[in-house]
Amino acid sequence: MAEQSGFKRNIGLFMAVMIGIGAMMGPGIFALPSIVAESAGPLGIIAYLAMGLLTLFTALSYSELGAALPIAGGGYSFTSRTLPRPVAFLTGWFFWIGNTLACSLYVVIFAFTIKNYFFPEISVLVIVLITTLFFTLTNLRGQAEALFVITIMNIIELVVLIGVGILGAFYVEPANLDPIAPLGWGPLIPTMGLIYISYVGFDLITVAAEEIVEPAKNIPRAILITLGVGIVIYVLLLWVMMGVVNYTELAKTSTPFIYIADLLFGQWGRWAGIIATIMASLSAFSVTLGASSRVLFALGRDGHFPETFARLHKKFKTPHIALFMCAALVAILGASGVVRVLASASSFGYLIAIGIVNYTVIALHRHMPNLRRPYKIIFYPFIPVLGIVSCWFFVPMLDPESLVLGIGLTLVGGVLYILQPSNRKVFERVPEYLKQIKIKIQTYWRPRMNVLIIGGGNLGGNIADRLMKQDEFRMVFRSSEYQITFIEKDKEQSERLGKRYNVPVFNGDGTKQELLEQVEPKKMDVAIAATNDDERNSIMALQAKRLGIKRVIAIARDPSYISLLEDNGIVCISAPRATASMVENYLDRPGVADLFEIENGVASLIDMKVPAKAKVVGQAIEDINIPKECVVAALIRDKKFVVPRGKTDIQANDNVVFVGTNEAIQEVNEIFTEIQ
Repeated sequence: MAEQSGFKRNIGLFMAVMIGIGAMMGPGIFALPSIVAESAGPLGIIAYLAMGLLTLFTALSYSELGAALPIAGGGYSFTSRTLPRPVAFLTGWFFWIGNTLACSLYVVIFAFTIKNYFFPEISVLVIVLITTLFFTLTNLRGQAEALFVITIMNIIELVVLIGVGILGAFYVEPANLDPIAPLGWGPLIPTMGLIYISYVGFDLITVAAEEIVEPAKNIPRAILITLGVGIVIYVLLLWVMMGVVNYTELAKTSTPFIYIADLLFGQWGRWAGIIATIMASLSAFSVTLGASSRVLFALGRDGHFPETFARLHKKFKTPHIALFMCAALVAILGASGVVRVLASASSFGYLIAIGIVNYTVIALHRHMPNLRRPYKIIFYPFIPVLGIVSCWFFVPMLDPESLVLGIGLTLVGGVLYILQPSNRKVFERVPEYLKQIKIKIQTYWRPRMNVLIIGGGNLGGNIADRLMKQDEFRMVFRSSEYQITFIEKDKEQSERLGKRYNVPVFNGDGTKQELLEQVEPKKMDVAIAATNDDERNSIMALQAKRLGIKRVIAIARDPSYISLLEDNGIVCISAPRATASMVENYLDRPGVADLFEIENGVASLIDMKVPAKAKVVGQAIEDINIPKECVVAALIRDKKFVVPRGKTDIQANDNVVFVGTNEAIQEVNEIFTEIQ
């Protein structure tokens, strides 16, 4: 199977479910039932059941989106491919705020639990810092490593929850549940809005989409399994809590689960409840910390935040810069211990963002009807519409403080969006020294390039394999990480491409304008017409160019087609055996041609053109600090061959041929392209 550059795919179905369970079965079930008892009484049982069923609409929307677009970033990445840029940014902004503040809330609950039941003399700040540091390090090594710890905690938590639920069912007194609505039916809707945060969690599965094995199958399954388990456990526990004691008594305690476990099973029950609370807090903390960093990674990757956040760790392939930033903010907010503010802002962010994601399903069907959908929503478009309603309907039900905080955060996000260079032309004029810094860090940071390959046969597949391949040679020279999108006419081949590459695949005729418009051509950096038919390639390339894709490559062998395409600014590649390599060179190093790889990439023969304003112009070769592992093999000047000597001056627009190791050639390439 082709290897996608970037994240490692090492999360199976079970681990994907653990991501959802770890986030969903958070501390809410251990604290909210007392508030529910006070506001609605036993009616809270129906509130949990009804909210779970309403959340199913959103779960189905996420299942289709996650299977069709298995891209890191979850809900934000879905909107960025289908909705206007400002809407996509705000979606990601709300998700990041929701995840980060929820993460801070979880670590605060954990810290207070440790302080109250184990070490009364210890500072909450110390607990927050130690916990944040530990789970930052586990997330740094990757979701799979972090999930090993999370899985253990989830299993312990689930055993306690299910055990209390099943054993407690024998102690339920029907009289405590009669009447079912002692305070009337009016509190039902507000209570549902209050507990919505309890069902947030399955959406985080799609945030790690690029790390999940066989995402087309495992993402929908993991989402639906997570939600199903959550509904059953929540309803069972609420029924037991409300049935064991009168709701008025349950409303008096701030730790209802521990209270009920202690009442039913004595000291053993109390400590089991404490342990379960700790496990829930930590697992939810770890999952949301990882999700928060990946959303920030996606925002940086797409230019909404500094590009540094889009860097992946060289060894672990995790967004370490984004992770450290999120961890620092979580530690600061968590150290404040302001539980109510953290919970309120988190709820507002989730409700708005998830409502937008539900609408994304409708936008996806309208703009990309030919997108391969391994999982399809039933009763479209009613399901996503109900998903939107089930989110936004409850926003006005939040307390006024939440609304004020939410509006404030929205304004902050809007200001940040306007300040980004990619969104304000006035900020596009960056000082020259910043450009030089960018060149220096090019080896460590590579932007995401969206590549459209039209034609998924052997030729298109070879190009995709080449672009996705990772080895020492490519990691030295590669200027971008590639997000591939295919257009393939044959339906069976489309299915094979989806399974092989785990990328978006559009099934249809690439010569048709209406199909090309579905792939959002303005968001594509390059299009490659790669069928075995010169005529079809020419039509597809011209269509792509006309629709606004700036860089277009066409595979063509007939000279009559080549001249036509080149006259329209389209790059033609005509050597059948070297096609994949030549496409890679054009994308990664448009000013550098890879002539030969020596001994499978140990050394290379490279040709590059010297820019007119390069610093080396006018300097003798012997005066240039060329690495020892690299030599100037030849010069091509005004179409004439020049034998390079130590005294030979470098002139503007010279074509210089180097021989050397990959690292040395990368260094000399930067030297010869550095601008004065």
